[in-house]
Amino acid sequence: MAGITFIRRDQNDESNIVRIVAENTLAEVGTADYLLGQAANIAALNNASDAEPFDWQDSDLALIYASDGHGFFEISADRTSFVILTGLVSTALASGDIFVGNASNIATAVAMSGDATISNTGAVTIANNAITTAKILNANVTLAKLATGIAPSHVIKFANQVTTVGGAAAEAFTVTGAVGATDRAFVQVVDNGTANVTALQAVVTNDTLTVTFSGNPGADTIINYQIIRAAS
Repeated sequence: MAGITFIRRDQNDESNIVRIVAENTLAEVGTADYLLGQAANIAALNNASDAEPFDWQDSDLALIYASDGHGFFEISADRTSFVILTGLVSTALASGDIFVGNASNIATAVAMSGDATISNTGAVTIANNAITTAKILNANVTLAKLATGIAPSHVIKFANQVTTVGGAAAEAFTVTGAVGATDRAFVQVVDNGTANVTALQAVVTNDTLTVTFSGNPGADTIINYQIIRAAS
């Protein structure tokens, strides 16, 4: 496996920066026991023994130049691993890529994909056919979303098929929620029954549709009705 090819400490009064060059990626550098596995490489670079390949100190910060960028790491207490220093990541990033934390909690360059992509100017593009029914919040496809040319002036609020009970030419049908002031009705005779009647008039009042026939419709005249309401 590729490994560390350079290591040097820059010392000052309060903290130490250990500069490291590694042929690995930042994600590989951040894996458990990576530092332990590099003992032989570090020892060879410092002409030291494998048992004590480098004099790590508690104040050390490792600035690691990896194959895909660079970042700051802390040294684990048992001196076996590098731990990414939260909030500090490499400034090297391929055009159009973004930084995402990987399974090892390392900020890693990836290309945005799936339902959307992003350009190097920050513009996000939704993929074709990405917006499905499951991704739309219930009750959020409103008339306001329709183009002016196809937005309806009215919508069908109630529709049903009913059979008359007879007794008089005008017969009332319960339509709970109908509004007499604004709703309008359309009626179609499906079966004119034994009385052979026609529908002459349909009037909507609150919770009621009253149909006037050409005569007593009897108990076997069947009609379809639709009640429309102004779209809002």
